[in-house]
Amino acid sequence: MNPPLASGDVDSSLNFLYSLNKKGIRLGLERIRELLDRLGNPQNAFSSIHVAGTNGKGSTCAVIASVLESAGFRVGLYTSPHLLKFNERIRVDNEPIADEEMASFVERSHNWIVELDCTFFEATTALALEYFREKKVDFAVLEVGMGGRFDATNAVTPVLSVITPIGKDHQEFLGKSLPQIAMEKAGIAKPGVPCLISNQSPSILPVIRQDLENNGGEFCYAPDLCKIRRMKMTEREQTVDIHFGDLSLAGVRYPLIGDHQIVNLRTAIAAIALLKIERLTPEVIRRGIESVVWPGRLQILSEEPLVFYDVGHNLHGIRPVVRTLIQLFPQKKIKVFLALGRTKNYRALGKSLNHLGGTIYLSEIPGHDSVPVDELKADLVLNILKNRIVIGNVPSELLANVIHQLRREEILLIVGSHYLAPLVFPIFKKNI
Repeated sequence: MNPPLASGDVDSSLNFLYSLNKKGIRLGLERIRELLDRLGNPQNAFSSIHVAGTNGKGSTCAVIASVLESAGFRVGLYTSPHLLKFNERIRVDNEPIADEEMASFVERSHNWIVELDCTFFEATTALALEYFREKKVDFAVLEVGMGGRFDATNAVTPVLSVITPIGKDHQEFLGKSLPQIAMEKAGIAKPGVPCLISNQSPSILPVIRQDLENNGGEFCYAPDLCKIRRMKMTEREQTVDIHFGDLSLAGVRYPLIGDHQIVNLRTAIAAIALLKIERLTPEVIRRGIESVVWPGRLQILSEEPLVFYDVGHNLHGIRPVVRTLIQLFPQKKIKVFLALGRTKNYRALGKSLNHLGGTIYLSEIPGHDSVPVDELKADLVLNILKNRIVIGNVPSELLANVIHQLRREEILLIVGSHYLAPLVFPIFKKNI
């Protein structure tokens, strides 16, 4: 039974959308296509750039959107999940959708959503696409929710498809092996539409290429289209030289740090190059890159002591975060506060975290199904000494104690989920 819907009431509308989560994840395009058809197919009113992958999707989307905005285009951005507020998922020119506009859509579409038995993500995707039409965007940059082939966003026919690095995640839905997962991600490719592939494991690149050829997609490889050389990296930014086509940009200040963010930047700039739009000049591209704001990616929450927050939520996402901190602070022992969602791939994560050398604090994500701390510890102790692992069943108390005990010269990494943001951000509100 869906909760009652009060006309124009934001809380009522959000409660209705969240109530759809009980339907779980149901892959398939029939419901979203029918809902979009009843809405008059809003996805056909603008050009879309569709981005799939395991990690780096959000950052890649953020860079593409920022560059397009810097060129004066009106740009919709659809990503998930949010950090603090639902509205963050749907943006136009980096401004989140207003509560009133979200509630208006839910009121207009409520009966159709119920009749078609739509899931939370299907309803939210339709909301985003309808909102982008209303706001008359030129481009919409759309992040796949999960997989690709049967994800609700795949109801769109884009001008460009993008696949960021692929790793093991959501294996209960997408398959146990990397090639199986890669096939699902490659399912966003459309006949005659360029499909840009980011750096991938050598074992799956041929799989993706073959799938694209079988389905008429146009294979494009980001490392062949864009070269980036990092000149310098600090805890706040990296300075890079970029070469693509006949163009070069020297000394670009990129606000996202780490080798993995270089991969994401390369993919985003290759995507921009493939669009072949005259307005996207080198200086416009520079301005867009330097203006990127994407919270939760090795975001500094405190200077002294130095505290980072990253939304990396699986083995594939946390490893590069660890490598980046080791590059920045090779002589430092770095403490970690870790909580992971129940379905996330974390086996052998201890091999990576062990290199940071500091105490590992384990807890759970408030209000979300998490890996129990005892299970997480049992895996980590295979590679980390027991006396370096501390368990806390009350996340707020454990984190407060960890922060209170930090000395000014120490470093803390908070990592494991987007859903840690409501716990973390209020503590550092003055610094964000």
